[in-house]
Amino acid sequence: MLNKFNSSLLHFALVCLCSLLAFFSACSRGPSQPATTSSQFAAKRYSLKGKVISIHKEAGIAIIDNDAVPGFMDAMIMPYIIKPASSLDQLQPGDSISADVIIERNMYWLENVKVTGHSQTRVDKPTATLHISSDGANNL
Repeated sequence: MLNKFNSSLLHFALVCLCSLLAFFSACSRGPSQPATTSSQFAAKRYSLKGKVISIHKEAGIAIIDNDAVPGFMDAMIMPYIIKPASSLDQLQPGDSISADVIIERNMYWLENVKVTGHSQTRVDKPTATLHISSDGANNL
């Protein structure tokens, strides 16, 4: 009977040891797969410098001729959503800006937009003149 008791105790000890090993190996692992997947979609930030080409307040966007962004993209002209949209009020075509490009889940926008140089021409003053002949026809 004592031998049967020792055998049961040994069996119980092995089960406990295996359970503890399984518990500790699970605790020592890195983050689970879902956490890794969600960190994959964490927002990325890049510094951008460029020139405002046009502003479309109703759409909340500005067309920017941006310099190359190292590690992200070449210089190009493209539309950017501006957040907050009230930042569009400070912009005029021709202004030089700096901003943060935010990339998250295949979406991008600009934040922290700052005017670093104002345009040389005023918005209310046309850059070209229209010449009309004395007969009222437009001459191109």
